[in-house]
Amino acid sequence: MAKVSPQEAAKLGLEGTELTPFGAIRAGNADGSIPAWEGGIKTPPAGYKEGGWYVDPYADDKPLFTITAQNYQQYADKLSAGQIALFKKYPDTYKMHVYPSRRSASFPQWHYENSIYNATRADWCNPPPGPNREKRCLASNTWKPGVFFPIPNDNAEVMWNHTFRFVGKWYTALAYGYNAFPDGKYAVQVKRDRFLMPLWIGPDAGGDPPLTGERFTRSGGGGLCASQEDIEPPRSAGSIFSACLYLQDTTFDAYLYVPGQRRVRKAPEIGFYDSPGTGSDGLRTGDSRWMFWLTGAEEWYDYAPIKRQEMFIPYNSYKLAQPGLTFDDIVMAGHNNPELKRYELHRVWVVEATLKPGFRHLSPHRFAYFDEDSWDGALGDMYDARGDLWRVSEEYLMNFYNVPLPYFWGDDHTDLISGRHSALNSFYNVGPKGVAAPPDFSEKGRPDPDIYTPAGLRKFGVR
Repeated sequence: MAKVSPQEAAKLGLEGTELTPFGAIRAGNADGSIPAWEGGIKTPPAGYKEGGWYVDPYADDKPLFTITAQNYQQYADKLSAGQIALFKKYPDTYKMHVYPSRRSASFPQWHYENSIYNATRADWCNPPPGPNREKRCLASNTWKPGVFFPIPNDNAEVMWNHTFRFVGKWYTALAYGYNAFPDGKYAVQVKRDRFLMPLWIGPDAGGDPPLTGERFTRSGGGGLCASQEDIEPPRSAGSIFSACLYLQDTTFDAYLYVPGQRRVRKAPEIGFYDSPGTGSDGLRTGDSRWMFWLTGAEEWYDYAPIKRQEMFIPYNSYKLAQPGLTFDDIVMAGHNNPELKRYELHRVWVVEATLKPGFRHLSPHRFAYFDEDSWDGALGDMYDARGDLWRVSEEYLMNFYNVPLPYFWGDDHTDLISGRHSALNSFYNVGPKGVAAPPDFSEKGRPDPDIYTPAGLRKFGVR
């Protein structure tokens, strides 16, 4: 049973309670290096214009200190194994500028209220739909759109909170990514992202009419629907996939439009566990998006006991979101430019996952670290079949305060063996002047629902 008692749920609240509505510890830490949560960014900073580039609300902050290959040992208890490995592999270039911690995460009011509601109600399907799906099916009529398990009992519930966290009702964006070579040179890819979130559209989520149609309502309702259209490189331009993830079937149900054939085919490989992430040249797995998320019908991993820890994570990454940057500014050999990154000390949920007997995955053992204030992924470590640390990931979080929504502006996935690294298409600011723009969360940015249906997908394609 996932739901908690009313006495336990009473710890949650917007003000004056032990826990925030999302289950984060409200108080700061003992030495004050993590402050108390006071609601995050409640209004956009001066100078911000709706639809424009994000103004850094903490532009005047100075680094408290810098962690380097020479001093990382004194901070090792707050670093991931992956961060330590990067200090060792790139001692002359990898560093972490640590800034004052700002608990800037904030969300719409309805999201807070629904999360508190869910604590005593959200539960699993009973009976479950099959083996290894005991915690892959959320019972209908037990929840409202919010954090499903704000007081999680185990890391399976942590994974649900993270996978189905609020990422906006919808958005469109021209998104830029790269695959970098060991010497720091890189190949650029451009995709048009169209996200539509059935979970967050309805009377309990701000009053919008719910999405209708079988594509959005089956299997307990759609959690998220995503579509990516390839713009560059030319060899893949025109390909479009669209897919939905459901609350009672966590298979990423995907379809692909193939421009050369002008046909749509089912694409079960997209987003499937350790299949290559789209456009990654094999440097990311499908399930390493957002550091680690639920995909595929069954649970392939056993999880270690629930744990919360203080760690240095990328946060309030507004420097990386400024207009005028290019990947020449960002991409270096083995990792991204540390002068553009901001790290802060935050509490995170630590998810350790070990592959179950009978299943195969490129990473049989992995860790993911989720920000307690937002459930966003911050760091990820993947080990290979020999037990060696292999891939190290980080996500550059910030508050899209016009929504409001903590989300990522970009990420980086480093292969410690090959020296290559890759970014998911995000980095919306590196495109040509007049073309690059922030994600559009407005009504204008709401995608046509037809693109998520197999029949409707074809009309968006071009030869």
